[in-house]
Amino acid sequence: MLARLKNYLFVAIAIGAFYFVLSHHFIFSSFKDVDLLNKKELTLAYTFYSIRQHSPIETLRIEPLRNAGIENILLDRGMLSEQLLDQLLDQIDSQK
Repeated sequence: MLARLKNYLFVAIAIGAFYFVLSHHFIFSSFKDVDLLNKKELTLAYTFYSIRQHSPIETLRIEPLRNAGIENILLDRGMLSEQLLDQLLDQIDSQK
């Protein structure tokens, strides 16, 4: 009986961990520096994303990341200024 409860506990932990991965974007700035953003819907799209491997304009073009608030991370990391962010967002919105 105790063994069965342990199995149920491990299954519950595994399901909880999978749900956590599905509901968050893991944004890597460096190997040890990771930021979390809440996703708007449960998907595996852009779950793990490195902002050092992509330019800010490429990152801002990704709609799920923009909806989650990636621009705040880019501003906090000093990759963009407020003025440049506004220009890039205007440029992206005009291309749609």
